[in-house]
Amino acid sequence: MELLREELVELEAQRQGVIVSDDEVRQALKRFNLPDKNENRRKVRSDLLLEKLASKMVEVTEAEARQYYKQNVHLYEQPEMVRLRDITLESKENAEAIWKALRLRKGENFIELARHFSTNPVTRQRDGEMGLIPVNDLHPKLQSVVKRLKVGEFSEPIEISGEWVIVKLEERIPPKRSSYEEVREKIIAQLKQQKIWQLKLELPERIFKRSKIQILDPSLKD
Repeated sequence: MELLREELVELEAQRQGVIVSDDEVRQALKRFNLPDKNENRRKVRSDLLLEKLASKMVEVTEAEARQYYKQNVHLYEQPEMVRLRDITLESKENAEAIWKALRLRKGENFIELARHFSTNPVTRQRDGEMGLIPVNDLHPKLQSVVKRLKVGEFSEPIEISGEWVIVKLEERIPPKRSSYEEVREKIIAQLKQQKIWQLKLELPERIFKRSKIQILDPSLKD
């Protein structure tokens, strides 16, 4: 039955002018890391034909794309992001001493102090650089402090899980929502691929039923 369905797919592809080249088959075998054997070539070829047939048959309307955007608008929202540096210290006394040193030079020595005194082994190697972080991903204590900081300012020492942290705000990126127009092509491509995957599952049976083939031997039936 599988061979019969593959043959019917081949005939349908010929009828619709859909072609899969030997090179496409070879590339697919490499992509899926399959041995170049007759059985694998046959199955890959059939799958590629189904992919192309389905691609010709499906379409995504503007209404469908807009509806998807409205229902999933949260996927296209970028939260507020901040770029921070930190100096982490083991005691309140050390943290206050470093904070006073920062105040004397208005934070211009933050990198130098982070490099020499921070106990955070990861950020210390990057001059205190924590990277770009969504504000909502920060520890709640840091969130409230960072929201009040202006770019270039640094915080007072904050106690977090037994350590004392001083952070400096290097950059703030406000939240942003991508408009439908900005993500339209991406949505259409995504919805089309979903339809293609679904149709690929259904198409062999559709073609088989449309062919009106009778199987008289019960042992050959599914």
